Amino acid sequence: MGRFIEMGISGKRKALCAILLLMTAAATCPAGEKVEVASIDTKTRRQTTSLVVPPAVKEAYEYYEIRGNSEDELRSEMCRNGCKWKDGKIYDSVTNWHVTWDYDHERAPQACSADSFRATVNITFRYPKWIKTGGVPGPLAVKWDSYMKSLVEHETGHRDMAVEAAAELSLAVAGLAPAPTCAELDRAVRSLCRERMRKLDADAKEYDEATYHGSAQGAVFP
Repeated sequence: MGRFIEMGISGKRKALCAILLLMTAAATCPAGEKVEVASIDTKTRRQTTSLVVPPAVKEAYEYYEIRGNSEDELRSEMCRNGCKWKDGKIYDSVTNWHVTWDYDHERAPQACSADSFRATVNITFRYPKWIKTGGVPGPLAVKWDSYMKSLVEHETGHRDMAVEAAAELSLAVAGLAPAPTCAELDRAVRSLCRERMRKLDADAKEYDEATYHGSAQGAVFP
């Protein structure tokens, strides 16, 4: 469920470490190369923290329309128009992300370090949008608003995990020891990127399992 693309631009190492993942809420509708990298101890973290640039975060929102004036109608619309994933299930909402990063080479005699490392996290949320027609029962509107609040809470949790993973990647790269060559440095950075994204994938799945895809946070309708 992930892809890795590397590009070189005018001597700068610019890469895409993209994990396009499904972060689900309320699934109610049926259906390597080995590279040695430097370890980062507490002392090194303290020394490198001031050099780390926080990841840039870009967010986008998409919506699919639903209509109805009853709980059953709204649920039916979400099952019909919701977010279909590769597992064949339809989910009420999803959060997709990809993490990109770039840096310069800082060269010294027989040494190469990463300089000006910067990660960017692109987040896309997809939610249902209720197009209200005619008279809407007050209790239904209240229930929907509560549900959407919980849905956003769950998806925001996924968003925060992606941002944290990008921040951890930046810190890890800042803590890398200089490599004998820039090619070896690039392999070490790629290894760190894959490692952090694999961990993010596992953490996201654990989050969904722990929250029952948002149900435990109140993202249940009706």
